[in-house]
This record gives sequence, C-alpha cells and structure tokens, in this order.
Amino acid sequence: MTIGDVKVTIRKGDQALDDAQMSIEKANARLADASALAIATLHDSKRGEAQESRTALREAADEVELVLRRIKAAKDHAAAYLAIIG
Repeated sequence: MTIGDVKVTIRKGDQALDDAQMSIEKANARLADASALAIATLHDSKRGEAQESRTALREAADEVELVLRRIKAAKDHAAAYLAIIG
C-alpha cells in the first residue's frame, strides 16, 4: 500500500464518519422529541416503570453524546495523521 492509498483510505473513512455523524444527529433529534413527549406524559408518575423510562431516556442521550465525541476524536486523529504524512 502506498502513501497515496493510505490517504485515500483515510479520506474514505473520514467521509464514513461524516455520514455516521449525520445519521446519529438525526436519530438524536428524534430521541429528543420522543423524550420530551415521554417526560411530559410521565411527569407526575411515581411508578417504578416511569422512573426507569426516564433513566433509560437520559442514558440513551448520554450514549449519543459519547458517540458524537468519539466520532470527533476519530476525525481529529485522522486529520492529524494526514497532516503528518502530507
């Protein structure tokens, strides 16, 4: 594999990360809408299931943020490596 091949592969990976980021951001918007509706519906409920649902929604939102940070880190590292190899 040549340096040129490596650059092409990294750029393709970067594009795949862009695509993944867009998909995750769309899913996150849907999650936010669903969460708002669920929280509004369950706001007065003291039942265990309601609390479990609220917790699961918060955890899902936290996971989305973690994935988006990992994508950014991967893109940053790829850009840094491309800068090094020219």
